[in-house]
Amino acid sequence: MDRDSSSSRKFFDYIVVGCGGIGSAALYWLSKRAQNGVLGIEQFSLGHANGGSQDHSRIIRMAYHDDAYTRLTPDAYKA
Repeated sequence: MDRDSSSSRKFFDYIVVGCGGIGSAALYWLSKRAQNGVLGIEQFSLGHANGGSQDHSRIIRMAYHDDAYTRLTPDAYKA
């Protein structure tokens, strides 16, 4: 669904709060199975610098509680 048509829609299959990296990915994949659309809610404007991966103090760990995340870390470091 495009952004303009979501303003008149009242029902969504999924609503995701936070449209950072993980929220945006969730919206993308949920939109593939949603019959009534998805809605992403973000508190900041597009292109903001307040996200969890926006400055030099943010880190990428090599180990996570979930093996799926851990397998992604080598590619994240290369990026």
